[in-house]
Amino acid sequence: MIPKTILGWKRLALATGILITFLIVGIAVFIWSGFYNVAATREHLAITTWILDKLRRQSVETRSYFVENPPPLDGSDLIILGAAHFEGSCAPCHGRPGESASVIVSGMLPPPPPLAGAVARQTPEEVFWIVKHGLKYTGMPAWPAQRRDDEVWALTAFLKQLPRDVTKDYRRLSGVSRLSNESNEKPTHGSGTAALTQCIRCHDDAAEETISDLVPKLAGQSQDYLLRTLTEYAAGTRPSGIMQPVAGSLDANEMRRLAAYYAGLGPKPHRDEDRPDAKSLERGRMLAINGDAGSGVPSCLACHSRSRAPAFPSLAGQHADYIAGQLRLWQKGGRDATGYGQIMATVARRLTEEQISDVAAYFASLPSNDGLERPALPTEAGQ
Repeated sequence: MIPKTILGWKRLALATGILITFLIVGIAVFIWSGFYNVAATREHLAITTWILDKLRRQSVETRSYFVENPPPLDGSDLIILGAAHFEGSCAPCHGRPGESASVIVSGMLPPPPPLAGAVARQTPEEVFWIVKHGLKYTGMPAWPAQRRDDEVWALTAFLKQLPRDVTKDYRRLSGVSRLSNESNEKPTHGSGTAALTQCIRCHDDAAEETISDLVPKLAGQSQDYLLRTLTEYAAGTRPSGIMQPVAGSLDANEMRRLAAYYAGLGPKPHRDEDRPDAKSLERGRMLAINGDAGSGVPSCLACHSRSRAPAFPSLAGQHADYIAGQLRLWQKGGRDATGYGQIMATVARRLTEEQISDVAAYFASLPSNDGLERPALPTEAGQ
């Protein structure tokens, strides 16, 4: 005779199994019937909205705990760079600060939220995580270049300014005010390509300096180097969530015209940046000329002198913040997907933070296109 306790458990198990079976069958019928309306013109069920919203908030909060080493986000150059990123990547959906979003975008479900209120409630780490990874079921994409945390932090720095209302200053911050024509009809300037208009929003040209010291100067770089850079951006071998979409939209002729335009620009008068102490400049000069044999760092002028190969960039007069930022990016593996990038990644990983600051400051202190020559090799010196 089966004890009543065991019999009771068997009946409970049977009832549970039947209930689960009916539940599974019911869900399957619901899905296959097409009864649920997935049109963006109809709101989700209230319970569906609550579940998705709660899931999203908790997921972001949990994963943002693992975001490490946020940089200082109050630097003006970082905020300006972030505003420029916002204009190119975020404004098409979220709208510019103080302006209405596109009527087409407002038909999304859920629609892109007003960002000022959203970021006011979030930590910088949460904003960073959302920008980098995107959000399922919202239309929010992940950052196209997952190894470019520096770009994501710049955008985060700008987004955290939105609750302070940057509406009046947005066009200056983002570089929109630098455009000679803000309409959809883009002027071509002297390059013969409409793409130059958007380049000038961030980069230098014959009249303007770069919008931020974190943006590289292009004027006077060799055509070969500029063309190689655009090609690598377009292919994704030089990652950038900003430059890859831009370069990818250019055909070969547009790339050549852009490279020729910037290569043909003469250097501007040297602008003294915040100069470090003389000892730092001297350390940077010695590193640039002699390298550091003890740590296996070669002379910078071996590749970046006046007589450098056309595929290498000139560093004289370049922004110190940009040079230092790129060296740190190489250290972290953000630019090692090409042969040239692997060479620089090896060198950068051997540099100390002090050496990065010193050599960046030294090159920035030089006039653009300075006639620096690489030191003679021992065999050359004996000839």
